[in-house]
Amino acid sequence: IDLRDKRLEMEDALQEIQKAVEGLKQTHKKLLDDERRIDKEQKMTDAEIQQFQTDKQRKLNQVPIVFALRLSQVQCLAPDESDAMERMPAELGQQVIFTNEGLKRLMSRITELHQEIKEVKARHKQLQRDFRVRKKDKNVALQHIEDLHGKFQDIQMLKFGQIVDLDLIERSAPNKYVQELQEKVLQAEAEHRRRIAEWQKRMEKQKKELTKITCDNTSLMEQIVSMGYSQMQLDAALNARIANVTVNDNEPLNELREMERDRCKDLLSLQSKEIATLKAEINLFRKKGGHIYTTVTANRQ
Repeated sequence: IDLRDKRLEMEDALQEIQKAVEGLKQTHKKLLDDERRIDKEQKMTDAEIQQFQTDKQRKLNQVPIVFALRLSQVQCLAPDESDAMERMPAELGQQVIFTNEGLKRLMSRITELHQEIKEVKARHKQLQRDFRVRKKDKNVALQHIEDLHGKFQDIQMLKFGQIVDLDLIERSAPNKYVQELQEKVLQAEAEHRRRIAEWQKRMEKQKKELTKITCDNTSLMEQIVSMGYSQMQLDAALNARIANVTVNDNEPLNELREMERDRCKDLLSLQSKEIATLKAEINLFRKKGGHIYTTVTANRQ
């Protein structure tokens, strides 16, 4: 009883360890999903930044506008190489022209872009921190899984004396369709066994009836043979009496002969009817598949 209780406790502990392993596997899977999601978001953010820079540069380059400006409207001073003073360049072909309002918008946009870049960098750092935390949790979960796996192997060694591959057992176990087919086969076999038992009982009953009828037929045949012997004895006695009679009057002797002849005829008719009845019964049992053994009767005849 103690060993049984210990075995039940070990099975319960094994089930709890399996549940814990399943939970850790789910946690590990969730952490991997979070890691993939973070990497995907980071790549999408980098792609958006690069796409934004590309679109901005392309649109800035698509401003082929020609118009006349007054000299007082131009504010373009570049350092002169000769005296290091800021002067207006001789040619403005390499310059970009835009209004003060556009300049303010560009300046504000530059400020906004710097702020967005800071936010993206901060988000990227936060994602990296989350990634490191998740990675740390993943390592802890893997270590816990390894510990549970070691305990699981120890329990298997104590219980079975060897390591049992549960995945192989699950794969080798029959599926639902195979189990249903096996149940149907078992039901069909039980039904056939029941029917075979019924037919065997019927066959035993028929065999007993056949044996009884065979015995009755044998008895009747013996009676027929006995009656035949009796008839032969009566005929012999009658012939002897007829031979010894010396009375001149033949009328009583003739009446006696007629009476004896009628009695023999009745006896022969009765025996013929019994023989015909027995033959009909024998033929009926032969048609049913029985076997009639008449060796003794044949020898007696």
